[in-house]
Amino acid sequence: MRPILSSGIFVATLLLCAAMPAIANDGTYYTKGNQLVPLMETDISVRKEILTISLMDNGYARVDVYYEFWNPGSKTKRLLMGFEADPPYNDDYKFHPSGAHPNIRNFTVEMNGRNLACNTAACVRDSLPLQMVDTSKRYWIFDNNDLYEESNREDDYFPIDIKAGITFSYVYYFNADFQPGLNHVHHTYTYRMSVVVGIPYMLDYKLTPAARWAGGKIDDFTLIVCADSTAKHFVILEDAFPGGEFVVSRGAGKIRKTSENPYCSSWSGDNYEFALRNGAVQIHLTDFHPQNELRIMGMGYNECCDKKGAFHIGATYDRSDPIFFTYDPNKVVPADKAFLKRVVHNLPYAHRGHVFRDAALRRYFESLWWYMPAPNYKDDTSDFTEADWKYLHAEF
Repeated sequence: MRPILSSGIFVATLLLCAAMPAIANDGTYYTKGNQLVPLMETDISVRKEILTISLMDNGYARVDVYYEFWNPGSKTKRLLMGFEADPPYNDDYKFHPSGAHPNIRNFTVEMNGRNLACNTAACVRDSLPLQMVDTSKRYWIFDNNDLYEESNREDDYFPIDIKAGITFSYVYYFNADFQPGLNHVHHTYTYRMSVVVGIPYMLDYKLTPAARWAGGKIDDFTLIVCADSTAKHFVILEDAFPGGEFVVSRGAGKIRKTSENPYCSSWSGDNYEFALRNGAVQIHLTDFHPQNELRIMGMGYNECCDKKGAFHIGATYDRSDPIFFTYDPNKVVPADKAFLKRVVHNLPYAHRGHVFRDAALRRYFESLWWYMPAPNYKDDTSDFTEADWKYLHAEF
C-alpha cells in the first residue's frame, strides 16, 4: 500500500497472514489504514509521528495523527501527497468512481495551521506516480477487489480475461507546501472497523510506507490506543514493534504478553493483550524502521483458542456489537444454565468494574483476566449501549 504521509490512515483490514481466504469469506472488511505519504520520491523526512487510535462503541475507530516533517532545503517544496484506502470486501460490491471511500468519514488535513483541500480519485493501487482509473468507462467489480470493463464479462459474474483487471484503491490526495525546516501536519478521519466471525472488530494500519520518506524511518514514533468512555479487550501483534514495550498511560488498564489471539489458527507468534476501561495504552520508539504492520483484533470467541473446550463468555462480550453473544448449547458447558444466564446479564456491569457481592459471580468474574474491579463504581445504566441492553435481557 502506498505511503500517504507517514503513518496515519487506518481503514480496517481482513488481511491476516495466510488466513486471508478464511477471513475474507467469514467477515466483512471495510477498508485498510495507511499513512499519509508522498506520491513521489522526496528528501523530506519524518521527525515525529504521534498516532492515536480511538476504539469506539459504534463499530468505528477514529484516527488522529500528528506529524513533524523536516525539509532540509532552503526553499519551500511542494509535494503531491495522498492517503490510499482499499475498497471494501464482502460489504460493498459497487464501484465508487468519485474516489470517496464509502466507509471513511470526516477526512481532514491541516498543515502549518492551514486546512488543506483534498481531492479523491480511484487509482491503480501502489502506482507511482499516481495513476488514476479512467472513469469515463463502465466497470464492474470481481472478487471484491479488481475492476473490469463491462465488455470483459463472460456472464453475470466471471470475466473473460481475468488478467485484465485493475487492482485499485480509493485515494485522497492534495498538494502540501513544505517550508524550509520544520513543518507540522495534523490529520484525522473516522472509519468503520472490519468484523470477522468470532472477532468483534479488527483493523490494520500500514506502518511500512514510512519508507517512502527520506531515511526510510520515523525519528520519534508514538502509538496511543484509547478506549474512552468504554471497555475494550484486544490484542496487538508484537512483531510490529520489536524491542518496544507498551504501558498504560491513563485510566484503568492491564497489559500482558500471550501467544493466544482471536485468530490463533492463523498466527503462532506472540502478541500484547490489553484490557482497557476509559483509558489508553501507548508505546514509544526512536529511529523506528517499521518492518511489519499494525494489527488490532478485538478478543472474541474462537474454538481453537479455548483450551477448556468451553465457551469463553467473558472474551466474547463487546459493547460495540450485540451479535457477538452467541448461545450454543453444544459449546456452552456449564451445568448450571441459570448461573450462566446471571453471568451474561451482569456482563455490562462487570465491564464497568462493578464489585459483586454474590460470591459465585465474584469468583467467576475475578477469574477473567480482563475484569478490573472499581470499588467506587455506582450502578448506572445511563451510558448503556444497544449491546449492553441485549446482554442485560438475553434469554436462553
